[in-house]
Amino acid sequence: MRALVLPHTGGPEVFRWEEVATPEPGAGEVRIKVCYCGVNWGDIQKRLGNYPDPIAYPAIIGLEVSGHVDTVGPGVRGVKIGAPVAAITGPRMLGGYAEYCVVPADYVINLSAGIDLKLAAAIPAASITAWHLLNTAYPLRRGETILIHAIGGAVGLMLTQIASAKGARVIGTVGSAGKAEGPLKLGAAHVIDRSRQDFVAEVMRLTDGRGVDLVIDSLGADILERSFDVLRYFGRLINIGEAAGDPHFNIRAKLYQRSTSMAGFEFLHARPGSAVWRRGIRAITEGLVMGKLTLPIEAILPLPEAGKAHELLASRTVSGKLLLEVS
Repeated sequence: MRALVLPHTGGPEVFRWEEVATPEPGAGEVRIKVCYCGVNWGDIQKRLGNYPDPIAYPAIIGLEVSGHVDTVGPGVRGVKIGAPVAAITGPRMLGGYAEYCVVPADYVINLSAGIDLKLAAAIPAASITAWHLLNTAYPLRRGETILIHAIGGAVGLMLTQIASAKGARVIGTVGSAGKAEGPLKLGAAHVIDRSRQDFVAEVMRLTDGRGVDLVIDSLGADILERSFDVLRYFGRLINIGEAAGDPHFNIRAKLYQRSTSMAGFEFLHARPGSAVWRRGIRAITEGLVMGKLTLPIEAILPLPEAGKAHELLASRTVSGKLLLEVS
């Protein structure tokens, strides 16, 4: 098969379009003929060599895919050959930047009628992460106020819709004014442009000095540190990434300012294949089919242009999802 191989860390130009061995599924695994692959910030981290988990190079990256089931390994049930599916690529790191990938059967999402393969490639990471953040990690309640950093990105847009449907008040931040329109259309009450406004001062003004109940932060750096200053007493902060850089501050001191709490979040800890995992999949897919949820596709590029997709995502001008067309 053909794949876009990352031989070592480096810039967007390091990818190599190569012929490699087609992976074979083992027990409990499924091989997918990939049609589309989502582009995520973690892909950029893996290319740069600063991903939190160790990566062995050369590597084929790509966290989420859509396509058709090509073959299944021993012991797989409930997955039909030829069926349209989406999937998380799983721990073997046989990623989606390739014509075929192998994933654990529990990581496969059988697609409902009405969900095309383009949209399906945006489900596994952004949508599932958003659902579990607001239902598993923190059961958001009606009347609460949530602050979402990077609200114009794929996870932020899905968080906005889920939080709004729960009856919560949504405040978001973006890095530039051009990314505010999408979240506002999808239910955000206020979007703060961090390039023009101090988000701490603005959030406290919007909440009459009380602060928010929950912060979802994917940026890290000093934004994570300052986010504690917008929490109400006993509020909660959940960090899901460090796109702006590693944070360096006294976390204990921040926690004690308002008796707040902080957690990290990894969506695979919601146990793929479990009842709660299936509940999240069902909620997302039904919401998409019924038109209650949407996830805008910003652009679709051919797989060999993954480097260009990485540059576009790193520019922080993307509002929605970037996809790579594989086959």
